[in-house]
Amino acid sequence: MTDFFVTWSRQRDAQLLPVRRAVGDEFVLDEGRLVYDFTSTSFQASFGHSHGPIVSRIADQLYLMPMASPKADFELKRNATKELLDLVNLDGRIMFTVSGAESVENALKIARQQTGRSVVLARKKSYHGATLGAMSVSGDWRRDGHLNFEEGTLRIPEPGDDPHGVEMHRMVESFGPDRVAALIVEPITGTNGVYIPPASWWQAAVDLCRRQGILLICDEVLVGFGRCGSHFAFQQFGIQPDMITMSKGISGGYIPFGAVWVNDRLSRYYDQEILRAGLTNYAHPLGLAALQGVIHSLRDSNFQQAKQRLELKFSEEISRLAAQFNASAVRLRGLLAAIEFGQRTLPAWPHFVDHGLYVFTKANMLILAPPFVSQPHRLSQAFEALHEALAMIR
Repeated sequence: MTDFFVTWSRQRDAQLLPVRRAVGDEFVLDEGRLVYDFTSTSFQASFGHSHGPIVSRIADQLYLMPMASPKADFELKRNATKELLDLVNLDGRIMFTVSGAESVENALKIARQQTGRSVVLARKKSYHGATLGAMSVSGDWRRDGHLNFEEGTLRIPEPGDDPHGVEMHRMVESFGPDRVAALIVEPITGTNGVYIPPASWWQAAVDLCRRQGILLICDEVLVGFGRCGSHFAFQQFGIQPDMITMSKGISGGYIPFGAVWVNDRLSRYYDQEILRAGLTNYAHPLGLAALQGVIHSLRDSNFQQAKQRLELKFSEEISRLAAQFNASAVRLRGLLAAIEFGQRTLPAWPHFVDHGLYVFTKANMLILAPPFVSQPHRLSQAFEALHEALAMIR
């Protein structure tokens, strides 16, 4: 037992990783053993643990101006905002936050305020954060045991079960579209299985939103900033959301940080109306500095070429792993993959730490998301260790 709480755990049997330090794509444990960070920690350490373009910018900003008033106007704030808008490649404005859950909360508040409607469409296989509103629209086990805003959420079928959105349309028509403020969806599902909606589902979802005045919120907290190949996952589906929630990769995890992109039409509402939202650490300078380091890397041609080589090696190794262990399903985009192993239940992460790996497992599913800065040969070594770890599971 520790004097601090361990998240998402029963405290009497909570398990911890005894880390001394972290560098590159690895943890160094207390006894000096190296553990490959196969899930980019909690899917936020996309650029590893010692990425120069991020570290140097944070260090410089720490001595220049380490904090600022939410209403402060300074060069870094203006420049980083413009660079983020360029990366999104859609017209609009940015609201800064300090976490993914807060990004979702603010997107939900905007949607409900501007539409005058209270209900949000959400999927069962989803996770949007641990605050009240974000947890209410989440669908997985982490929402259990809390008094959620149940009347504010309508569960729609999974795209795989309703590929043309027929049941989704029917549900909304029956429920009353004039009661629905928004549809929130991870363009590619994160820890609930890397599910990728087909083009037919996206067409149905966009059609529903446009015809019924329902706002489309894309939750890019886990899959944004290059994780799935493109800068943002929504860009792979030819859609234009009304809002985009961001965190995790936005700062590479170096600083707690987040943002909401809001389209021009919704943004203009606040030219005349009060924006009833804000945070003490709004547009935190250290977060903005980290964001610039992230964008600099994503825009760097050498970095992108190295990342593409890593994506190719990752795909090859995933295919080899799936064939070796007769995987029942594989879902892969960029540097994010889910592999299902039929009826086999996988052990939790400590089993894999014994083999020098830090991974994410859920029932029969293994989810992998290596850091972008990993080298192909090091990734192959990690997969060899993964083969050994899986071979020992009965």
